[in-house]
Amino acid sequence: MKDVLRKIKEAEQSAEKRLTSAQTESSKITGDARREASALVTGATEDSVNETQKTLDTARSKAGKEADSVQKDGASVVEKIQSSASTRKEKAVKNLLDAVTSQ
Repeated sequence: MKDVLRKIKEAEQSAEKRLTSAQTESSKITGDARREASALVTGATEDSVNETQKTLDTARSKAGKEADSVQKDGASVVEKIQSSASTRKEKAVKNLLDAVTSQ
């Protein structure tokens, strides 16, 4: 009977050791999974920020090119207006002088 009780006691101790070991392993696995999940979230966030920055940089570049094009077009129009105004100004002055001198 002593032998049976001793074996039961040993089995209980062995089961407790296995349970403790399993709980320790479970905690380790859970911790590792949380760290990995956190790293994935951090990586995804960084990737998202990088992609957003690239998109903004591309949009700024495109807007800058469009602004340069509009500025060049506007400068060309202004130049044409100034040239036309200069020609008309000369005609207006000539007509005014002709009108004044003919009186």
